[in-house]
Amino acid sequence: MRKGHIKERNGRFQITLDLGTDPATKKRKRHYSTHSSRQEAEDALAYLLDPSGQQTINDFLDEWLKLTANNLSANTVYVYGRYLKMLKAYLPPIDYRKIRRKQAEKIISELLRKYKPGTVAVMRRLLSTAYNRAIAWEETEFNPFKGVRIKSGHVEREVWTPEQVAVFLSAAKDRQGNPSYYVAYTIALYTGMRKSEILGLRWKNVKFTEGSIAVKEAIHNDYEKGGKFVSGTKTRASRRNIAMPGELIAVLKEHLERLGEEAEYVIVTNKLTPINQRNLTKAMYELIRKVGLPPIRFHDFRHTHASILLANGVNVKVIQERLGHSRISTTLDTYSHVFPSQQREAADLFDRLIR
Repeated sequence: MRKGHIKERNGRFQITLDLGTDPATKKRKRHYSTHSSRQEAEDALAYLLDPSGQQTINDFLDEWLKLTANNLSANTVYVYGRYLKMLKAYLPPIDYRKIRRKQAEKIISELLRKYKPGTVAVMRRLLSTAYNRAIAWEETEFNPFKGVRIKSGHVEREVWTPEQVAVFLSAAKDRQGNPSYYVAYTIALYTGMRKSEILGLRWKNVKFTEGSIAVKEAIHNDYEKGGKFVSGTKTRASRRNIAMPGELIAVLKEHLERLGEEAEYVIVTNKLTPINQRNLTKAMYELIRKVGLPPIRFHDFRHTHASILLANGVNVKVIQERLGHSRISTTLDTYSHVFPSQQREAADLFDRLIR
């Protein structure tokens, strides 16, 4: 039978658990763990002494992700799994139903010492979502992570001006090598599509007659197994039709003539296979350095597209539809920094109307 005890040291509570004798070495085996409160240590020791009928928070999260996976894209499952893996070292080895609000806040506080607020906010959201699911399963009645606040300043998005976009695309067009790279950058800046959506774009979903692109699929790198995999879009709202500017239509028509009818995907290698997204990003950074533009990420092409449209008075609902956001609040929160430039215009308009 296992035995254990708790000892306080410098305000921390250490568990020592006797695991018996190792049959190979004939030496005593012990488990040690340290906790921030006596209650947490007592709960952990209770679980270690008798785990029957209990489920640690780590095991619970693994089960939650497994049961939720059918409703998520393969890439989302992969991303969630990465976040949960980062979390596990910070979660106490106790039954997940015994976690209380104070412990939840301590967990978030420890995570903030290691990771940026934005990263921790995603982790807290995943924890809260998992607990809400457990409530729906009627396994618990309390979500300790609901409403835990994470203070973070507004993240200013790095975007380019229309003039900088023109400079970059001109350099990309003149770049030696595969012309698909230039086409991919043009699609990103002219439509706001995600990188994975651009790589997953098939010619059958480019509607030249209607002047639109039907976003239906995405291609992701499989970082665990290697290679790539095709999935549906990120969310239901991500399945959308995007109107194309005339310049993009001309670029795509020329690209199709160059590739020939046998090409299935728009962005391809010289062998007509989908391009590796890392190569696409690497070439982008090289071009940015070459022309001396402010460095931005590929995903910032999406922000650039939205910011230029918003700054020029395009309705935010239209931006939401082009980007494929599920909720307009996402669009408003992400691009709120664009709106202050319109405050003076709004104030002057109101003044004229009242007079």
